[in-house]
Amino acid sequence: KMNDLVLKHYPQYWDVYNSFRRNIQRWDAIRYLILDKFGGVYADFDTECLKPLEGLLKDQKCCFSFEPEVYQRYYKSVPFYFNNAFMASIPGHPFMKKAIERVFYYDPSWYNAQDVLGTTGPLMLVHLYQGYEDKENIYLIPPELTSPITRKEGVDIMNGNITDEIEDKLKDAYAIHYFFSA
Repeated sequence: KMNDLVLKHYPQYWDVYNSFRRNIQRWDAIRYLILDKFGGVYADFDTECLKPLEGLLKDQKCCFSFEPEVYQRYYKSVPFYFNNAFMASIPGHPFMKKAIERVFYYDPSWYNAQDVLGTTGPLMLVHLYQGYEDKENIYLIPPELTSPITRKEGVDIMNGNITDEIEDKLKDAYAIHYFFSA
């Protein structure tokens, strides 16, 4: 259970964890805590793995997936945008620890409904990465490998309408993020 993880391994964050105004903020925080404590791969429920990830993650210690290029333009406050829908990390990676510190340096008075991305989500990660000194030890996965399609193309796939263009986008993919929660 999420609460048990926080209470057992990160009790210093319990009060802040409970002060988050939206559940998505707690779910974002839990992703980072799990990867910090246990390591492994985190993928949103709307992600489909197409082939084994060993080739993608071999020798990598901390990874985040870029979003499709068409989605990059939505976030004008940053020069690029990666998500927290597909992440991988070894236990205790320094960047994951910094993400946790940032997430739990939270004051509910800062919150507005539009700022979940910036308080616990991908925009927080991107801003953190921009100031991170050891960038060469973080692998930013190209979108064609884990987020090769848009939400509309995901709907097309689910409806059995797989065009040659979609097939071409999937040829190198290890996984598909369908963006169904967006």
